[in-house]
Formats: sequence, structure tokens, C-alpha cells
Amino acid sequence: MEMRKPTLLLVFLCTLLLTGCVQVGTGTYCLRLGMQGQGTVEPNAVLTYAEPTLVSVSAVPEPGWSFVRWDGPVADPFAPETTVFVERDTTVQAIFAEDSAVEIALPPGGMIPRPQRPGGTADIEYIMLHAISDAAANPANPYEMDRIAAIFWEYGVEAHYVIDRSGTAYQFVRDDSTARHAGRGSWAKDPRLTNNMNRYALGIEILGIGTEGEMAGVIGAQANSRISEGDRGFTDEQYAALNGLLSLLTSRYHIPADRIISHEEYDPGRKWDPGDLFEWERIRLQ
Repeated sequence: MEMRKPTLLLVFLCTLLLTGCVQVGTGTYCLRLGMQGQGTVEPNAVLTYAEPTLVSVSAVPEPGWSFVRWDGPVADPFAPETTVFVERDTTVQAIFAEDSAVEIALPPGGMIPRPQRPGGTADIEYIMLHAISDAAANPANPYEMDRIAAIFWEYGVEAHYVIDRSGTAYQFVRDDSTARHAGRGSWAKDPRLTNNMNRYALGIEILGIGTEGEMAGVIGAQANSRISEGDRGFTDEQYAALNGLLSLLTSRYHIPADRIISHEEYDPGRKWDPGDLFEWERIRLQ
């Protein structure tokens, strides 16, 4: 029997590390801190309290990383030093993002001057994703950035950013200015956002073409039939660039992940993009 005691003790210790909390009686509360990415959190041990307690927590990123936000019931999810009220078993996670290496270039013809948002960058609450191409006019060569820029200037529409097939992000409009990308629509039953998302959202266009069914009423049957299957959907380079750009913008403007929406969600039935071929599971906010 004595030979089994070390094994039993090891099992107990492993269980403690995995669960992170041992109940020492009724009315006790555990706080466990974790992290995603590279950095440190304080306190760096699982703490147990005998009564509801306000606890200070802090997050410090490693070099080359930035603090993004807290996941969990903290007082200020975007402050690296904040508090959490522990009145039940509580888990809080610090999210760190690797400093973005996404390349942001000036577009052909230069940036498009647009009026400033009434509240400046404080108005930025959402990010809207779109897809764009020149497939209607040039189905065999739908992704020339010069042509995308020409479409913006000619039709009086534009997005803040456009990501090309190789993963370069072009900035067409300043972040603190309104771009005409959202159009009509509504979101979250918020009357501020009805037909007015341009004021509150950054627009990101991704060069891409949807399924044959999605494009049937968009570019016409003849152009649709000439689209190469390799030109439909999006590239690995685009997903990598999009993740870098989203991490940069969500961190800069304190935008939670659930406020990254599609054009289709804002205006269902009329808009399709970025469409069924867009792989939302590949979005990784670090």
C-alpha cells in the first residue's frame, strides 16, 4: 500500500494544476488568471478568497507583443491594469497580440479625401468586411488594383482598406474619416446604425469573388461563366494580412470581436459579401 502513495499524490497534484482551484469549504471563491499570446499576468497564481473580494490584475506583454484586452468579468477589458470582483469562481484571460507586420501601402492615385467622422476616431465601433473585384468588366483579369481604384473614384464608393490577392493592404481613406462602403442597412436594433454605419465602421474590402450562385445577379451570366475557379474565394496571403490588419485595428480602437461584421449581415437579401467562400474560422484575433 505504501508503494501507491506517491502515485496518488501525483494524481492529486496534477488535478490541482488542471483545475486550478481547490475548494476549502462553502463560501470560498477562486480566481484563476490565464493568457493567450506572450506576456505575463499578475497575480500569477490561483488565489482563493473566503469572501467576495475586489482584486487588482495586470498584464504585461513580452517584447514584440501588445496587450489587446481581457476576456472575463473585469472592470475595464481594455486596460492592462484593472480590477475583477471575485464573488464566484472566476477565470480571466489576458489577450496579447504580436505586433502587426501587415504591409499597408498607398493606393494607385493616392488616398481619397473624405469628410471626418463627427466624433473623430471615437466614432469607430465596428469593422465591416466586404469583397470586391472587377469581374463584371474584366472577368479574366478581375483583380487589378488600378481598376479597383478607378471603380472607387468613378462610382463614389470606397473602403478604408483593400487587401489584394498577395496580401498587401492598401489604405484608401483615413481611419478618422467616413468611407462610403456600408450603404443601407441596420444592425443590433440600434437606431444610430440604421443607414448610418459609415459613421461608425471601418470598411475592409478583400479582393475576391463569390460562388457562381452568389455572383449570378451581381456580374451577369456571361461574365460569371468566364470566372476562373482559382479566382473565386480568397488566398492564404489575404487571410494572413486580414488577421494582421484586424489585430491592429481592434487593438487601436478597442473593437471587440463580435463587432466585426459582414456587409451581408448589415443588409441581408441585397448584399452577399464576403460570401459563402469566406472562411470565418480563419480569423484569429491575437
